[in-house]
Amino acid sequence: MRNLFNFIIRNSHWLVAMLLVAFSFYLVFTHNSYQRSVYLSSANSVVGWLYTASNNVTSFFHLKKNNLQLLERNAELEKELYSLKARIDGLALTDSVEVNAFVTDSIEPGQFDFIPAEVVNLSFSGVNNFITISKGAENGIKPDMGVISQHGGVVGVVWNVSQRRSVVIPVINTKFRLSAKLKNSENYGSISWDGKNIRQVQLQELPKHEVFHEGDTVLTSFSRIFPRNLIIGFVGGRGESKDDNFNTFNIQLATDFYTLQYVLVIDDKRYEEQKALEETLQQ
Repeated sequence: MRNLFNFIIRNSHWLVAMLLVAFSFYLVFTHNSYQRSVYLSSANSVVGWLYTASNNVTSFFHLKKNNLQLLERNAELEKELYSLKARIDGLALTDSVEVNAFVTDSIEPGQFDFIPAEVVNLSFSGVNNFITISKGAENGIKPDMGVISQHGGVVGVVWNVSQRRSVVIPVINTKFRLSAKLKNSENYGSISWDGKNIRQVQLQELPKHEVFHEGDTVLTSFSRIFPRNLIIGFVGGRGESKDDNFNTFNIQLATDFYTLQYVLVIDDKRYEEQKALEETLQQ
């Protein structure tokens, strides 16, 4: 306490000066309308800037949480979309035009669920690339489940799982194979990666007579893992073919692996049934 008093006594002239300056400002802004308006405008600008900066900082720290919420909503919308597609396809195959075809109780539950997950590691150091995601067996993820980006582009296939993590073999891995076709074609070929460019894969084994244009959309075809008509990428041009009877196209991927942060894992409710049935042929 004595030190405080000594400090005040030593610097009393500065304290008096500061009080007089503050009182002078008070008198100026209180009794002069112009100066008061300038002060209020400046104060409002400063306060507004501080509020904006505070909101920006708060929004930044909530960004990850908001992204995960949007991803979960995206997963629900994807599920509803595929249920609606299945419903429409079912109606197209029947001669019935009864109104009760749209009654909720008559609709079979959706074939596909989508499990949102965060990318926690990416390895693009060679040809055996992989991705690690934040969900595992405790979230219902199993090997051989398809993985897409939050924008719907093909990412890869789940290779192995632990309780809380999964490893994905991406389309940019030389082991990856997937049946695919051009959007307006019924001919299908095979997607693979030549190990050179992580933005580009190859669509092989399409007939020579296949008509194509640069920019044509490439979609999934017959697959036990992926639904049909998921986007893979776009035709970038003709590639090198090992067989003169078939075309090979370079495909610009719809998924940007450099910016990939979140994915959706596809849970096909009929996968195990189809797998077991097809494997009986190998017995």
